[in-house]
Order: sequence, then C-alpha cells, then structure tokens
Amino acid sequence: MKWYPYGHDFGNAEIGGVTVINGKTVSLSIPTAFAKVDTTALRNLGVNVDQSNVHVMQLEDEEAAYAIGDLALQQAIDVYHGRGDIQRYASRFSLRSLLTIAATLIPDAEFGIYVVTGLPAETYIKNAALRSAIKESLDGTYTFTLNDEKAPRRVVVEVATVVMEGAGALIAYNDRSGNKMTESAVIDIGGRTTDLYVARGQVPVVEYCKGKPVGVEMATQMMMDSFENKYDRPLSLLEAREIMHAYAAQSQGEIARYPEVSSYGQTIGHYDLERLVKEAVTQVGSEIVSFVASAWRQSDRDAVAASFKPVLNIGGGVFYFYNFLKKRIPHLSRPDDPVHANCIGYCTLAGRLLIRKVQTGSSSSNGSSTSIRIF
Repeated sequence: MKWYPYGHDFGNAEIGGVTVINGKTVSLSIPTAFAKVDTTALRNLGVNVDQSNVHVMQLEDEEAAYAIGDLALQQAIDVYHGRGDIQRYASRFSLRSLLTIAATLIPDAEFGIYVVTGLPAETYIKNAALRSAIKESLDGTYTFTLNDEKAPRRVVVEVATVVMEGAGALIAYNDRSGNKMTESAVIDIGGRTTDLYVARGQVPVVEYCKGKPVGVEMATQMMMDSFENKYDRPLSLLEAREIMHAYAAQSQGEIARYPEVSSYGQTIGHYDLERLVKEAVTQVGSEIVSFVASAWRQSDRDAVAASFKPVLNIGGGVFYFYNFLKKRIPHLSRPDDPVHANCIGYCTLAGRLLIRKVQTGSSSSNGSSTSIRIF
C-alpha cells in the first residue's frame, strides 16, 4: 500500500487538502457544508454526482450518505458547518471531509495518508486535550464509497501531529525564502476568525499568537442583513457565497460574475450588490486592522512595519482584506496560493515526518525492507 503526506485544514468556511502525487503538489478546497442526502433521489433528479464540484460520500459503517460542499448548499437550507463548535475538529464531519478530499485527489483504490493538521492559535494554546482528541477521532482504517464509483475505497489514516495554524504557512514560506531564524509573523484571515502567529525560527512566541472571531463570514452576514433590510427578502447561503466570490474576483482584477438576483420580480443590479459587499468588507477590514495593531501592541504605522519580517497574509480573507492591512504594514506579503498556504506547510511537514518514520522503521528491522511505499 502506498502512503502519501497530507495536509488537512478543516476551516469553518472552507475545507482544504494538500498532498503530493508523483512529485507534484496537488490541492483542493470545498465549502464547509454537510447535508444528508438520498443518493437514489439525486440520480432520479438528474444530478450527476460524478462532476468535479460534487462530493457525495458514505462510510461503510453509516446508513446515511453526505453531500459535502456546493451540493450540500444546493440541496439543504440548513447545513452543518460547525461554526462556534470547537469540538468539530475532532468530529466525524472532519473525518468525512478528510476522506472525501483525499480520495478526490488520490486515485488509488487503497492508500494511506500521514496527516498533519492545525488548530487556531488560542485554541491550540488553551486546549491541549483537543489535539489528542483529533488524533483519536481521525486515526483508523476506513471503507467508503465516493460519488458514483462502483468499488469502495479503503483508506488508512494516521495523524502525525497537530500544529498551530500559521506554522504551516511559515514552514512553506521560510523554507522557500531561506530565512530559518527570523522573527516571522502570519495573519491568517479565514471565514470566521483572524488568527495571528509569530515565531522565532519555528518556535512560537506565545504572547503574540492570538485570535479573534472576525473574518469573511462576518462581512458576508453584514451584507446579507443589509440586503434583506433593503430588498425585503433574504439571500440564500449559495447566493451570498456567489456574491462574495464575485467581489473577491473583481478585487483581484478578474471578471466579476455576480449571480442574477431579484426581489419581487425586479432584478438587482451588480453595482448595487457590489456596494453592499464593499460597505461590509470595509467595516470588517477596519476591525481586523485594529485587532492586529492591538494584539501586537503597536501604536503607529512605523512600529507595525518594523515589528516582524516577513509578515505573511494568508487564508481566504486575503482576497478581501489584504489591501487594508497593506496600508498599515507596508512590507506585508501574500503567497501565490493564500488559501492553501497552511495546508502546503502541513503537507511539507507530513512528508518529512513520513520519511523519518519509514527510515526509522527500516533501521529497526535490521536491514529488512519496509512494506511501506511513499509518494
């Protein structure tokens, strides 16, 4: 059986996964949304569950199948996303998402994944027991079906370690930049939280590692509330997500594809949708900037700029809030793939630990060959 290093990021807005196949790093993100579905009914309705943006999985020991990601948002009004539930990191939902993305990325019918995952800074510091609970909930051998595949998959999961979010990005970034012992910082803006991580080399500076429940979802909710107040009808989660993504694309110089939204037969113009998002993003962006300055005890722009180098901005919030932070921290930088920055580092660390494990196993077997094959 072949083993792969794997980075798992169970965010409250997006689920990310990164692994290495034939020397190439591959990644995937899907919305954090779960809904029980009837697969027979889906097929009767003409839903092609073999599309790349459709994920339906069923564990062998469970009666129900789950739609994960976009299909869950399409099929259910109330979906599970785990926001506010700290135990979600050690839940069956995390396991389902891990297996789904891993099996989507890796084509083998049977394989093993050596997993590194992360926790928000304050959760990691204050809740050591949760790290053990994550390993206990994810470790194991699982048989399940994915989408329309005829034969079930068999995957062995072993959690190598749980690290602090932000550490993953610095593993990837500092490895590439060659800065091994600098005092580095990460501002990780996700769906629900903004987490700050500072390390000297790879040793966290705990007093600067903080988190606050403010992120893209706060701006999304503000936009949804403003929309309902103005147009007297609520937006669905799917509509809100599409509106936010269109704004993010526009902010990156791409074509903004706002969804067609109407109220009582009147189509709402893209300009009006953009204005609602911009107002919400500006308000939340100001709050994030204030939080960073306060957490790092900086009182003026020059002090912030001189604090840590590099300062890396990662997470899906980069597409909304990077420019706000850049004005306050001129040397702020962002990776090419901010969404998967942590996951790439997790996968890098998982690969090192997997190689070390194989080498240790080979040494302890007195020269006999190991049965583990790795990526």
